Amino acid sequence: MRVVLFIFGLCLAQKLNPTVSLSKNPIESSRRDWFGTTGVVLSTVFTNAGASYGLPQPNLADEYGLPVSTDPSAGRFYFPTLTPPFGNRATYRYTLGRDAWAFEQLLTFANVSATIRCNVVKLKETGGLWVHSPQWPTGEFCSLLDSLDSPVEHIVLPCNAIEHKAPIKAFTKKYPKAKVWIAPGQYGPLGSCGKTLSEKCDMGYRVDGILSPGNPMPPWSNEFDISTLYIELPQNAGPVSEVAFCHRPTRTLVSTDAVVYIPSGTAPAIYSTYFDAKTTQDPAFWPRTVLQAVFLPLKTNADGEFPGFEALKDRLVRAPILRALADSRAPEAVRGWIQEQTNGAWDFDRIVTSHFASPIKASPSNVRAAFDYLFEKENSKLDSSLPTLTCQDWDLLDSINQFVENSN
Repeated sequence: MRVVLFIFGLCLAQKLNPTVSLSKNPIESSRRDWFGTTGVVLSTVFTNAGASYGLPQPNLADEYGLPVSTDPSAGRFYFPTLTPPFGNRATYRYTLGRDAWAFEQLLTFANVSATIRCNVVKLKETGGLWVHSPQWPTGEFCSLLDSLDSPVEHIVLPCNAIEHKAPIKAFTKKYPKAKVWIAPGQYGPLGSCGKTLSEKCDMGYRVDGILSPGNPMPPWSNEFDISTLYIELPQNAGPVSEVAFCHRPTRTLVSTDAVVYIPSGTAPAIYSTYFDAKTTQDPAFWPRTVLQAVFLPLKTNADGEFPGFEALKDRLVRAPILRALADSRAPEAVRGWIQEQTNGAWDFDRIVTSHFASPIKASPSNVRAAFDYLFEKENSKLDSSLPTLTCQDWDLLDSINQFVENSN
């Protein structure tokens, strides 16, 4: 869900609400209760069962290596933003192929840093741009977007996570003619809106539609399948939501935080716009950055490796922070949401995500495999190739869970 729900600022501001799916019956079990009843143990925490089922393994698509575009002369300053950078907020534009692009910026907060991406799809019917989770509209961002020579027709806020929600108002001011579509259950100081427009909606900008069942479908739904996650958790403050999309003409799953693919090697080049060369060239920088972003401890083994990073890298995975905070609290709801995307009705052969690397060459079966712990009750059916992680690896996530449970 969302990967940064990742950043500490989000966890505090949203009181660590998990991301879960559409359900009429909220589930109130704790993570410990759920792990106990399903028999899933911590040694299989990072499960991608593709190997055990003989599936082709997900990997980065060829388009991942295409040239990157920047335009620093157009301006990288933007203030205020939710988190730094302020004065040198770089935007990197990646060509994803199939008339799609990703616009990447950095998020930093205390010792946590991560990338966040706005994914843009050129609509087949109109030729206009469908902008998913736009980020802060610096001069560089807007220059790179405008150079696509297509109008921004639709702006989509796909969840209520604060790092995705914060830039929307500023972006709508830059592109006031665009229609705005939002996930249900928005709340907090950055704007509130319920499940329908018949309820009070005060986002600080015009909202043209809410992406939840029972509402009118957006005009671009003839190109996209839409699946909405929404649940009220009574022991937490406020609802949580995320919307997944499948662009049928290009067979692309557009995911916000549901899954991530973390490449091995070194940190992406955009980190060098904020951190000095000595920092980014340290072999430990990228593993440490990843583990801090997903709230796993910086534990090393006898060889100096980070077991948590080794478990995550080069795999399609569910982020541990979301597995701990969302899936453990509402496993049936999350399972239903994933089933809707992977039961055969959605035909996709790649995924673009809002965090880390994409496009990812992957099938519905690969997405289902990333959530096998929600479907398989027997550990023997889970992937045993992953490094073993002890209970201590969950100490930080346990403490965050405790904060959630005590913060009502």
